[in-house]
Amino acid sequence: MKNIIALFLLFYLPASFANVLSDEEVKILGRSLANYQICAAISVEMGDPVMLSYYSDMYNDGLLKRNTYPKNKLEMVIAEQQSSATKLAGIDRKSLGELCLSRFELLSRKMQKNKLAGK
Repeated sequence: MKNIIALFLLFYLPASFANVLSDEEVKILGRSLANYQICAAISVEMGDPVMLSYYSDMYNDGLLKRNTYPKNKLEMVIAEQQSSATKLAGIDRKSLGELCLSRFELLSRKMQKNKLAGK
């Protein structure tokens, strides 16, 4: 009996937790990916390789997370990312640049600089 319970817990519980992603959590990832994508592009325009590296890393980490989602959630992330990117494209680039800079605080910049120096 103990073995049956152990097998049940081993196989059932991980599968049940894998499907607990709410639609809102999935959409947040899509919006985050759009933000990172836009901030990376603005970093190129600003000529800021450290900020570009930071936002590129954040974007790539988000892609890795996105790729672990089931197909229906993955499609939702992609749709939200495209929708958010379209909305962000309509905002003044200078204002977006200031927002990207404000979220890239001094400590993050210093850590990213050190990371790039080590490459």
